[in-house]
Amino acid sequence: MSLEFLTIKNFRNIESLSFSPIEGINLIYGENGSGKTSLLESIYYLSHGKSFRTSKHKNIIKKQQSKFIIHGKKSVNDLSIPVGISKNLLGESSLKIQGKSSQKVSDLAQLIPVQLITPESYSLFFGGPKERRKFLDFGLFHVEHQFFSLWQSFNKILKQRNALLKQKPKNYYDEIRFWDKEFVRLSVSINNLRLSYINKFKQQFFDKICVDLDLVKDLSLEFNSGWKTTNELTDILSENFERDLKQGFTSRGPHKADFSFSIDGISVENYLSRGQLKLLLYALKVTQNSLIETETNKQSILLIDDLPSELGQDTRGKVGKILAQCDSQIFITAIESDSISAVVEPMKRKLEMFHVKHGKLITN
Repeated sequence: MSLEFLTIKNFRNIESLSFSPIEGINLIYGENGSGKTSLLESIYYLSHGKSFRTSKHKNIIKKQQSKFIIHGKKSVNDLSIPVGISKNLLGESSLKIQGKSSQKVSDLAQLIPVQLITPESYSLFFGGPKERRKFLDFGLFHVEHQFFSLWQSFNKILKQRNALLKQKPKNYYDEIRFWDKEFVRLSVSINNLRLSYINKFKQQFFDKICVDLDLVKDLSLEFNSGWKTTNELTDILSENFERDLKQGFTSRGPHKADFSFSIDGISVENYLSRGQLKLLLYALKVTQNSLIETETNKQSILLIDDLPSELGQDTRGKVGKILAQCDSQIFITAIESDSISAVVEPMKRKLEMFHVKHGKLITN
């Protein structure tokens, strides 16, 4: 159920590259600027329909080329499913699954669950609630199939409500009350799915993934729904109506949800060392992938960019123990091929190494 083949054309400094990753650990090594991260970026793009490095598609297309192409084959239940995505200089995208065109990136995302760990991933702790909602909703997207359609419908209602708050047309109060009925219905449904997922996540996280981690003692996970659920959301919207009217946006609802980790009431980013936060980040990502795999029977993919630079010698073995509890297909980049030995040794999984140089695979 892994990504069994990948072809990349005109993507960053990669003119043309094809390789067959294994189901276990794929180490991509080479000097800085060789194309290691670009290879990970292409896998991420194939799943998410966007880059994790830039929002400007022209920066991704190789110079003097008109478009990039990413094509892969995903193994699902003994079937090999071809998937592909391309984008040209005008920003026009083309998606294909099993040779048929698709307009929805969500179709690719559903087929290929991909998570990423980079130095920027620590925004999960230091960033705002939006980063944590993205993390939470990624798992919900794969585990709770009705979540995506509910979330899309909710966002349409939210935009309508916010527009009325800003524009204040004639009879806007009555219009908002009309939209609030659907707003409340969708909010409660979304919140119930999130609560269910959080409970499953907690069980996986505390009982399986983090059993041997020192930082687990007194660690707690708290979820904030985005409003006080002890009160009716209809009443809360009414109580906050004048405030929302002045601000021009809706201040309560699932779009304001958040979750946080704390120890003895202190947020982890203010309690743990940098090394401990790194372990916690890996544990969270592995928990999410493991939960997706348990609930959906799909193998997830975990991308780890420049692993050695982010981990000290004392931390690498502990990260290896965390990753050993993960059945995901893993892609790791590093400058030296022997720099992750302390990580992969506890994992006891098959390892394949790919040497990248100037955007090409080098046969050793």
